[in-house]
Order: sequence, then C-alpha cells, then structure tokens
Amino acid sequence: MATHTAEPRAVCLPMLKGGFGKSTFAGSIGGILGDFRGHNVLVVDLDPAGHLSTGLGYYTRQNESATDLADVLLGDAALEEIVKNPGHGFDFVPSLNLERVTDELSKDSVLASDLKMKQELVEEHLGDRYDYMLFDVPGSRNKLTNNAVVAAPNAILPLMPVPEALNGLRETATRLVAPIRGQLGEFEILATVPNDLESRIDHQTSDRKLLEAMNTQESFASLLLAGRDGVDATQGTLSDEYDLEAVLDDHVPPFARIRPDEWAAIDAGEMTPPKPPIRHTADVGKAYEERMPLTAYNPENPQLEYFGEIADIIERGGIVQ
Repeated sequence: MATHTAEPRAVCLPMLKGGFGKSTFAGSIGGILGDFRGHNVLVVDLDPAGHLSTGLGYYTRQNESATDLADVLLGDAALEEIVKNPGHGFDFVPSLNLERVTDELSKDSVLASDLKMKQELVEEHLGDRYDYMLFDVPGSRNKLTNNAVVAAPNAILPLMPVPEALNGLRETATRLVAPIRGQLGEFEILATVPNDLESRIDHQTSDRKLLEAMNTQESFASLLLAGRDGVDATQGTLSDEYDLEAVLDDHVPPFARIRPDEWAAIDAGEMTPPKPPIRHTADVGKAYEERMPLTAYNPENPQLEYFGEIADIIERGGIVQ
C-alpha cells in the first residue's frame, strides 16, 4: 500500500446528461492515482451504457448467470468476485447487469436502500483494501445514482464547451446535489473542470462561454452550492454571506481560473489569451480504441499534467489556489 497522509476518499463523477468526459476522467485519474502514484485504487463503472468498461476491454453488459454488484450489495458475494484487473494501476468493476442492480435496490424489502453501496463497498474496503474509490455514475437519477453519491460524497464534474453543459450542471445541482445535501448532509464538489477545449477565448466561442460562466457568474456559483442555506440555485443567487470570488476559487482549479480583470485585459488586447486545459487531444480517442486509459496509452501526453492536478485535489480533499 502506498504511504501517504491524505485521507482515503471515495469520489464520484456525476452528470445527469452524458457526454462530458466522465469515463475519460475516471480512467485517467485512476491511472494517475494508481499507476503513477502507487495508491490502491478501485474504479467502478455504474453507467449502464458502459463507455468506461468498453474503453478498458470489457464488453458484456448483461449476463444473468454472472456474479454482479447486486450480489455484493444485497447478498453474500465478496467484492473480489466482481473485481477485474485491467493492468493499468487500478482494480475495476465493469458495468454488468446494472438494470438488475437498480431493480433489486428498488424493492420495498430492501431497508436503507440508498446506503447499501456505502455500507457494503466503501465502509468495508476504503482505507483497508483501497486508498481511493472512483465511481463513474450513470446519466440518470435512480437508486444506483443515489447509492453512488451517498457512498462517494465528493464529486469531480467535467464540463465540455457545449450548450448542454450548464443545463446538465443545473440538473445535477438541483435534482441530485441539493436533495442529497438536504437529506443526508454534506456533499462536496471538489472541482468543476473544463474538458476538451480547443478554441480561442478572445472571441465568443463555446470555450469562452463555458470558461466565462465558470469564472464570473453568480448563477454558476449558486449551482455549486445548491442545497445550502442562503443559496437559491433556481434563481441563480447567493446571499451576502458568500463571496463570489471565494466560491469560485474553491471550485475551479488554478489551471482554469481566469479572473474578471484578466478577462478585461484579454478583451482590451493587453493580455495574450491563455489556452486553459484540459485541451482536446487525439490521444483520448486512440487510447479508447486501444482499450486502455490515457495514462497507459501515452504517459507523456501533456494533458496528464492537469489530470495530475485533479488527482492532487482528490488527495487533499479540495482546491488550493
């Protein structure tokens, strides 16, 4: 087991709409924490679509005769019966029979059904067998989603420069994060991370619109704090007790943080427009085709430096500007 002072941590990558790079993030961060840094890491694919599973070479989505997550959470099966070892520095639980898992968790006979993953997976194995657990969470709200966010109340949210990004965050914040905070206590968004950027930001590109929202807008900050006192995520407002810049500092990594005076300097031609990460790289698609995470396909890819900064955030439990 790796020697480290960071607290063992379970982290989820939720987004109620798919297509924001969750699977890429899960595989890359898993590879950095496990392969590059020597931690014991478990990555769990909870998305029925199974993009992460396919990207690691696991193609089967349904096999009723196979031991699956429901058998671990609700039966007597041991975790090692469903864990795979793809060989990239982390253990892996593929997407398998997840509709059955959801159905089993939804039965009236299952008491405290939203706590099963926390009790049987996280409390049993985090800090003992594993230093970190990463959950790639499905793009819809169901019992499996509830279990994941209760078990792993620390989130990394990748956001791509597409019109659906902020709508997806709004849905995640109001339909998932706020209720969890209200009913079960704290849920921390460790970082929101722009992903797959490739355009200039001194023009009104999609990259600019996403980054400007992340770095300047009160409505964006209100989504990050949805469910907390003094926050109206529906109206997009914060009470006076919150400092907007401080909230954004706590949720936007330094490599993506662009402050209002810097935007003004960019627009006035007084500052060379930066190219904030995480940038588009063809290696992501090539790694997927080769059925391995980016860390294994090309450990020298320059974008891995920034995935490493996300891994730092996970290890610390928050952002340091």
